[in-house]
Amino acid sequence: MKYFNANDKSEKLKKDDLSTFFEQLSFHVNSVGVWRSDQKKLANYTITDVEFIFYSQGGSKTTIMGTQHLCKQYDFMVLEPMQLYTSANDGVMPTEYYFIHFDVEPVLLLKPFLECFPSPVTSIEKPDRIIDIWKSIQQEVTHKEQGYISTINALIKLLSIEVIRTQEHNPRVIQATPSSQNTIELFVDKCIAYIGRNLKGDCSVQALSKYFNTSSNYIYKAFMQVLQESPSKYVTRMRMFRAKSLLLNDLLSIEEVAEEVGYATLAHFLLR
Repeated sequence: MKYFNANDKSEKLKKDDLSTFFEQLSFHVNSVGVWRSDQKKLANYTITDVEFIFYSQGGSKTTIMGTQHLCKQYDFMVLEPMQLYTSANDGVMPTEYYFIHFDVEPVLLLKPFLECFPSPVTSIEKPDRIIDIWKSIQQEVTHKEQGYISTINALIKLLSIEVIRTQEHNPRVIQATPSSQNTIELFVDKCIAYIGRNLKGDCSVQALSKYFNTSSNYIYKAFMQVLQESPSKYVTRMRMFRAKSLLLNDLLSIEEVAEEVGYATLAHFLLR
C-alpha cells in the first residue's frame, strides 16, 4: 500500500493583517437586545463601552462629534465610548434597531479596533446576514450553553468583519449634514473629549473652567442640561469604567490602576 501526506494535497492558507489583529482581541458583552418606538424621541447620552446598532426598521438623525448622520433602514452604526451622542427619530414611522454593548479586551487595542471602522455609519448590503448574526449572539447570551463566551467572541468578530468589508466596497456610505446641535451641546461634547484624554490628570470643574476659559457655573449647568448629571459625577463614572477595564485585563496592580485613572492614593480610589 502506498502512503501519501494529506497535507500535500491541501492549500495552505496565509494569514492577512486583519485576521492577525482580530486574533488578539476578545469581547465582553454587557447587554444585547432590540429597541422599538413609534413615538418622536430626542435623547442626549454617553456610553462607557462600544455599542453596535443596526436599524432593522425606520431610522434616526444621530449627531456624532458635531456631525449629524442620517441613519436609515439597514444602516449599521458604531458608537465609541466617552463621547456625546444626540439621537432623534421623528415618529413618522416606527423605529426598530438591534443593539449590543461590549468592552474590547485588552483595552490597549480599543483604539486600533475602532480605527477599523473609518465611517461611524454604514449601509449594509446583506441585512439578513447581519440580523442572523445578531440573533445568534442574543441566543448565546440568553441560554449560556457550554462554550458560549467563545461563540459570542467569534460572532462579534464576524459581525465586525462584515461591516469592515462593506465599508471597503462602498466608502461613501453616510449622508452627513451640518450639525443642528446647539452651543451648549457642542461645548459639553468638547468637555467630554477633554476628559477622555485626561482621565489620569485633573478633570475637575476648575480645570475645565481654566482650559475652556469659562465659568465653573456655566460648565455645571451645561452638564446638567445635556447629560442630567454633574461634571464630577460624569468624571467618576468614566474613571470607574476605565478602572473596571484595566482590572479585567489583570495587567496592573490595583495601586497602578488607581494611579492610571487619576487617584493619588489607593484609599481615594477604594472610597469610590
